[in-house]
Amino acid sequence: MEISSKKQTNAIKMKYQKFEISNFKGIEHIVFNLDKSPDANIYTLVGLNESGKTTILEAMNLFSASDKSIGVLEIPGSSITDYDSLIPISKRDNFNDVISIKVTLKLEDNDFKQLNDYLKTNSTFKNLKPVEQIFFIKNFEYKNSKFVRSGMRWSGMDGCTKSNPGKYKHFNEKFHNEINLGLAAICSKLLPNILYFPNFLFEFPGQLPLETKEKPTSKQSFYIDLVQDILNSLGNDTDINTHLIERIKSQDKSDRRSLDRLVQKMEAQVTDIIFDAWNIIFKRKIKNTKVKIDYDLDEDGLAFLEFSIEASDGIYQVNERSLGFRWFFIFLLFTQFRPYRRDSPQSIIFLFDEPASNLHSSAQTQLLKSFENLIGDGKIIYTTHSQHLINPLWLESTFVVKNLGLDLDKLDEYDQKKTNVTIEPYREFASKHPHNTAYFQPILDVLDYVPSNLENVADCVFLEGKNDFYAIKYFLEVILKRESFFNLSPSTSSSNIDTLISLYLGWGKDFVVLLDSDKEGRQQKARYIEQFGILAENRIFDLSDVDPSWTGIAIEKLFEKDELMEMQKLSYPESTTYNKTQFNRAVQESLIKNREFSFSQNTLDKFGKIIDFLNKRLKKE
Repeated sequence: MEISSKKQTNAIKMKYQKFEISNFKGIEHIVFNLDKSPDANIYTLVGLNESGKTTILEAMNLFSASDKSIGVLEIPGSSITDYDSLIPISKRDNFNDVISIKVTLKLEDNDFKQLNDYLKTNSTFKNLKPVEQIFFIKNFEYKNSKFVRSGMRWSGMDGCTKSNPGKYKHFNEKFHNEINLGLAAICSKLLPNILYFPNFLFEFPGQLPLETKEKPTSKQSFYIDLVQDILNSLGNDTDINTHLIERIKSQDKSDRRSLDRLVQKMEAQVTDIIFDAWNIIFKRKIKNTKVKIDYDLDEDGLAFLEFSIEASDGIYQVNERSLGFRWFFIFLLFTQFRPYRRDSPQSIIFLFDEPASNLHSSAQTQLLKSFENLIGDGKIIYTTHSQHLINPLWLESTFVVKNLGLDLDKLDEYDQKKTNVTIEPYREFASKHPHNTAYFQPILDVLDYVPSNLENVADCVFLEGKNDFYAIKYFLEVILKRESFFNLSPSTSSSNIDTLISLYLGWGKDFVVLLDSDKEGRQQKARYIEQFGILAENRIFDLSDVDPSWTGIAIEKLFEKDELMEMQKLSYPESTTYNKTQFNRAVQESLIKNREFSFSQNTLDKFGKIIDFLNKRLKKE
């Protein structure tokens, strides 16, 4: 589904590094630093309802919403119609300030070349002072809580004149306004596009206009541009006016033949790109299905296209298909053809607010898997409440959004006067606020163990909790890379394995219970043996049965003290003291990421001994 090989190439590499937002709705001041994970392409925002996740996306969209090249889609939330509604909630009585969105952008060599070429040709300046960053600031000014005006300016560039090379001076708006405007115009074209999709529940139009009687609305412009993007993807230098509109209105047979062939190519291209992507996402091929495109003139004589789905059982409008089909079809149509746009930066930031939230968990999981292949050279920033849309591999670029107006003890109450949205990298937030798990619960739902496929055919080792499960599985699969012929399955505590034991005894399948050798573990070992009798007494063990010197300890005591801290720092680099919860999460992530760690030989021997013991008791070695 990677489209970068098909789309036109472009050397422009300008990138957003940081968004600084002030006085926007519930945001007093935040810094959303994308460069915390400079190599990331996918960013996840998690948080409670009303925490402000959507507000952050809206502010980012506001930075580019008036740019005509963006093509804002008129769906609820994607465009701003009432600028007075952006005033901070707590300041609506008399707001005399500025809403500001400041972006920091990283410049690459090709960006400097275009800017310097402009200076040499259009001014007495020779070149710009080399810098890694420039800044764009978009302001919205208010007086007496009424919107007055908006403006955009940039800063961060100095130039040297041809007559005085090596000495740089700042461009002054009063004396260098024309140069400023020229440089700003170039930078605006280099800006990666931001496309905001609050949801995909809007209806796909039965007719896509190719022309309009009056000035097209933003929504009409969006679809006209979409059709041109499809034409661009064909690589045959066709355009809407000459090769579609004029031919649709023509009575010439040759024109009609050419039109039919072009539409046929468009149908094949949309079918291939959409359903190739679909097949990769869902790993199943949609057979005997194609996109059909018809053309005609409306009652005003204006040309339009009509998209439908042709399957073995008939021809359907897109909106007549199932919700899941409709959602993914529109999602892929909008995202897969946008990078073909000419004279536009190939890098795009897609903003998705709660994508696929109305779809079942398997569809959400498939969408998550598809994200990396969808974006090409761009980025995705999305919000979610669902653990099915959390990828542990992206935790370095996951942010927790918090609203001070929410009280964890009274989540049903919301104090607007205290509203203040904050954003913080997940690692830092979890390290500073380890007990505020409600804010990042979807992440924990993924990292914490979800009961596995417990089959009645596999021998199994029952462990008292998820931490023992992850530790042993980590050494078994990642560190020691040992082969085993049994499953590992955690319970919720050392005292809650009764049902699992009963099931395996009833099935007549082999199993082992391994508990910690602390006081609780030894007590539960004795209770299970007494409860299940002779059938269980040679199956219930604690760590002291593996090695008598381990009497009285839990599994984390098998690690060296310095290893505990160093392992913890892999996931929480700013931590300074050992935290059991953070250490166990680091082990979980290391298993999921297949991340190795240099343990001491003593620790390797201890876990190797556990695995040997389990294999021996299950009579596999």
